[in-house]
Amino acid sequence: MAAVGAGRGFWARMAATGLGRWCRSLSQDYSSALRESLASARRHPLASASTLAALSAAASCAASVPGADSFEAASVEAAASLLLLSPGTRSPGAERHVQRLLRRREHGRLRYRHLGLIAVVYEAPHGTGTGLYAGQCRYLRPRWREAPGRLLDVGFWGCWWVLRYRLRDCDVNEDEFLALPPRLRRMEPEQLRSEHNERLFMAKYEPVVMEDGDG
Repeated sequence: MAAVGAGRGFWARMAATGLGRWCRSLSQDYSSALRESLASARRHPLASASTLAALSAAASCAASVPGADSFEAASVEAAASLLLLSPGTRSPGAERHVQRLLRRREHGRLRYRHLGLIAVVYEAPHGTGTGLYAGQCRYLRPRWREAPGRLLDVGFWGCWWVLRYRLRDCDVNEDEFLALPPRLRRMEPEQLRSEHNERLFMAKYEPVVMEDGDG
């Protein structure tokens, strides 16, 4: 019983100190703010639900921002995927973009920045640890107006979107269609499975009918 009384006396003395009063005041402020928030949520349930949904979405986006290691892995994986294709069927645009990333990575010129909800990878004018005067002088650093040209990729929701866009149809060589008229260089999705194409496909299995005048 003496030990219990001594313990209560200790906490009572702690509560009487400046630190105890500050902690008690802080807990009272938080409790009053929580009560006011709950009361406001009851008065405006739709606005509160929208705010909670927006905060949850923002937290989910922030938690799923890809890291620098994931970009390096995605670049290497993209290069490996292109190597599996023959040179005649690779997309020149996709190959140029991936080779640019690999060269910047080899020279140490890739920079990664986490911006909260998204991440960006951009190109630096010099490699890390360079001793050149142009790489050390702050007056020679790239200007903000040059940022769009140096941007290489944007990471959002666990994906690097520029690299993903570049690799779309990476097994189609666009240069093979440059001789075609502009209207024939692009096909709409509905043209790929049109009824006319189906009829032409099935017509090749029909027997050839020879007329009397043929031959």
